[in-house]
Amino acid sequence: MSFPQKEPVSPHYIALVCSYAAVISLWFVLNRVWPSLWRLRPSLTFARPAREFGYALIALIAVLGIGQLYVRDWMLPGDDVVILDAINHFLIFSPVLILLWLRKQGAATVWLPLDRVPQRLLCGLALALIALTVYWLTRRNAHGWGQIVANVYHPQNFALAVQVFMEDLAIALLFVRLAAWIGQRWSIALVAILFAAGHVPSLLAEGAALAELGSLFIDAFLGIIVLTALSRSRDIWWFFMVHFALDMTQFYGGS
Repeated sequence: MSFPQKEPVSPHYIALVCSYAAVISLWFVLNRVWPSLWRLRPSLTFARPAREFGYALIALIAVLGIGQLYVRDWMLPGDDVVILDAINHFLIFSPVLILLWLRKQGAATVWLPLDRVPQRLLCGLALALIALTVYWLTRRNAHGWGQIVANVYHPQNFALAVQVFMEDLAIALLFVRLAAWIGQRWSIALVAILFAAGHVPSLLAEGAALAELGSLFIDAFLGIIVLTALSRSRDIWWFFMVHFALDMTQFYGGS
């Protein structure tokens, strides 16, 4: 997830916060109404969780390394070809899948359940459309609702959808192993705090006042509720749909 911080009270940021808060809250309601879709599963365990977390870190370092190849245009020449660009994004995050194969770990260990996938995606799409509606209602100078939806789901964004999906896989890879090592509650708090703290350097570099850093508490709170929902559902199918839609609003949300 990305919450732009150049202007801590920018219209886009405010609308994004409202959208995530609304749709995650709605997921908790949906989970109570339809508990069988996200039935409670036993916590994932590993024989040596610290070692598995270390392997996950190595895989993510490899992801960053391949990403540098992409930045330097040393991968497939796919800037103008959506399918080739999608393949590039898949290759960037391929260390995540390679690690799962090498460690003989299933899709469940990256929150990718293989049962009832269409239902999970449809729920995610419905929540994504609701999120876009909240964004449209709360964003100042927003484009029209129909224009936002049409632009977000334009075929030209397929490569970006692949990127967001693979990002969510990478997050799940790291979080699941960290939670198995230090516990779920500590992992949620730690990752949420690190997510918010990651914005501090850019805020200070842009001359943000101390009062403006209050937005970081909002980031941390959102991180907590998002990770709580994800760790409870253990399913990135639905969240990917929301994550992608709201990520695209930075390009198509408004003037």
